[in-house]
Amino acid sequence: MEIKDLGLVDYREALRIQYDIAESLKGQGDQGVCLILEHPPVITLGANKNLNMVHFTPPGVEAVQTRRGGGATAHNPGQLVLYPVVNLKALRLSVKDFVTAVLDMGVALLGRLGVPAKVRMDALGLWVGERKIASMGIHVSRYVTAHGVAINLNNDLSIFETMTPCGLHGVAMTSAAKERGEPVDMVEAKAYLAKIISERWCC
Repeated sequence: MEIKDLGLVDYREALRIQYDIAESLKGQGDQGVCLILEHPPVITLGANKNLNMVHFTPPGVEAVQTRRGGGATAHNPGQLVLYPVVNLKALRLSVKDFVTAVLDMGVALLGRLGVPAKVRMDALGLWVGERKIASMGIHVSRYVTAHGVAINLNNDLSIFETMTPCGLHGVAMTSAAKERGEPVDMVEAKAYLAKIISERWCC
């Protein structure tokens, strides 16, 4: 499996990259590619329209409809995004096992950064106490995944004030920087995440 750091990528361009890779994997035996990246400010809408509660879009910020599960969320620089575009059959994983594995990688990364996080399946994502630090939504077609998990490290959390994140009323969003009281080195964080992926999914 290949791991690619794409840097800062427009959301629509990242969608195109993911779905091009996904199409190439269908019917093939390759495991896939893990994309690590950041996005410019963008609001994304999930397939569950009842959870897409956006109150307003800031100037210059687009709201993009997607095919992933879940509801409205946001991305911006300083948020570390992992899109595993993988063949579940090649990895011998069920969808549930895949979701758990990806979230566990996020827990391991945050633990390395000194932030104790836990997985919640009822409000899918990673949580630090009652504060949400990462959101996850995926799309699966013919055993190939797209989309993934977005982990708040250094990003400006005010973008989440434009919505009810993932349809969770009263949720408090947090970040690694907020929990630690100091910024995260994004280069180191990406390297940690790549190492975690390589240790758990042989590359």
